[in-house]
Amino acid sequence: MKALKIMLVDNNNQFRNSAISFINNNVKFEIIMWASSSEEAITKISTHSFDLVILDLNIDGLNGLETTKKIRSFNKSIKIIITTFNNNFEYKEQSLAAGANEFIPKQNFAEQLLPTIARIFYN
Repeated sequence: MKALKIMLVDNNNQFRNSAISFINNNVKFEIIMWASSSEEAITKISTHSFDLVILDLNIDGLNGLETTKKIRSFNKSIKIIITTFNNNFEYKEQSLAAGANEFIPKQNFAEQLLPTIARIFYN
């Protein structure tokens, strides 16, 4: 099985670095690019091939919901997981309505990422 190519979009350096480390330690996944703003992410996603985008709800530029809608306007097949530090159920509903495949609160990222990826890619 080939490694999933992942784009991580987050402007929080501490979270981004620990997420990259966690993901790169799993042999089935590979962070091939990251971005810290919606504009940077949209440019990279429109010019490179990714299987998955992990997108912070509160990034610089457009928020994660608007960024998801923009990505969906030109790429319907890429999988999108939205994250945020707020575990508000309303954010999950809004994320899914915007076109994301799933929502993971950042405080549960390490324990929920692998099962979430398995669910959206392999079920």
